[in-house]
Amino acid sequence: MPVRIVAGITAAALLVALGIAASWVPQARPPAASPASEPSNPGDLAAFVRAHAQTTAAAPDRFAWLLSDVVGTVILPEDEKRPAAVLGGIGRPEVSPGARHLSWWTNESRGVRQLHVFDTMSFANPRVILETEVFLKLQLLWSTDEQLVAFPVPDHPSTTRITDLTAGTSIDGDSATVAALSIWSRQPAGPAPDPGTSLPRVISRFARPDGSATTYLDFDSSAGGRWFGERVDVATGTRTPVQWSFGGNPVAVIRIGPPGNEAMHFNQSPPRDADGKITPDGALWSFRQGVASPVRREAVRAMPYAEYSKSAGSYTPIIPLDLVIYVVVIEVEEPVYFARGNVSCRELVAFVRSDARTEGSGGGCMGNSWPTSLLPPAFGAPDPRDWSSPKGPPTPGPSTTPSIHR
Repeated sequence: MPVRIVAGITAAALLVALGIAASWVPQARPPAASPASEPSNPGDLAAFVRAHAQTTAAAPDRFAWLLSDVVGTVILPEDEKRPAAVLGGIGRPEVSPGARHLSWWTNESRGVRQLHVFDTMSFANPRVILETEVFLKLQLLWSTDEQLVAFPVPDHPSTTRITDLTAGTSIDGDSATVAALSIWSRQPAGPAPDPGTSLPRVISRFARPDGSATTYLDFDSSAGGRWFGERVDVATGTRTPVQWSFGGNPVAVIRIGPPGNEAMHFNQSPPRDADGKITPDGALWSFRQGVASPVRREAVRAMPYAEYSKSAGSYTPIIPLDLVIYVVVIEVEEPVYFARGNVSCRELVAFVRSDARTEGSGGGCMGNSWPTSLLPPAFGAPDPRDWSSPKGPPTPGPSTTPSIHR
């Protein structure tokens, strides 16, 4: 699968998920299910750790670039031109301390969030290690060999869950007892080695996870964009030219496993229909991924662009009037600030084209009260996808000028 050239370095956070969903054909590779956990006592914890300790010899280190593009996350081995893996619909993943795992959250239906972990050594399908309705950032504990990962249970912070990422089994224990185990990697990341470079300009510097080499990078925006520079071996000073013009912007250098016969492709966005068109569920899921607050209500409606343009009071000539588009509205708990317009609001709106193109699509602010009277007429009839949290709507705030008028 080709990877689109990236020329820019940043993108609008609220619309990244829409771009990802519109640019990829999903693969039928669902994440593994979240493991069930077992209650424990200190003896059970010790037995679990012994039983799940890594006994196989570690594979020789190979290193790769973790690149971020509007089409997804690309893993490009050093000095190679073919990606080892392409991950779509995962947003911006976190890199584990040993640089052999990626983790990320997804916002699923009815206020549920999932925490996913991907092993860059085995390239096995990402595993869901937690499902929760609690919206928070978890501090993960990784064992030295990264066979085990632990995190506080969101509903019971005094309890910590340890998960074996290979077997998929887990056990719950007292948080203080789990934290005291000697298996966890506790060495903080130090500054990247700086052996020096011959480049006249450096805009980014990345070290290998083991500190054996540092890469110095510059960016050339001409001809579609190109990252280039040199990798300097810390011990010998050997300099190796580095460059790529596809795959995206550098995020980190990570460890990867042995080379495979072909690149691993994974896309976790919802499937499209038989004609490759985005579905209502796909539009709703995609917009939901850009939301950084608990969701309280959500709705989506399909309609011809002609109907939308009448409600909006304007239209874009490049969009066919008979094209089916989706209007997605999500109400969140914490107001989102929009610098353009200098407004904060809880109701977010997106316009998504069913043909997966991005011309004319976008998003913005609806206001701070659920304005059914301000939405297109299609919202007047109920839909099975409509959902309101049993926790109730947020405290009403002052209304702001909506971006859709009837």
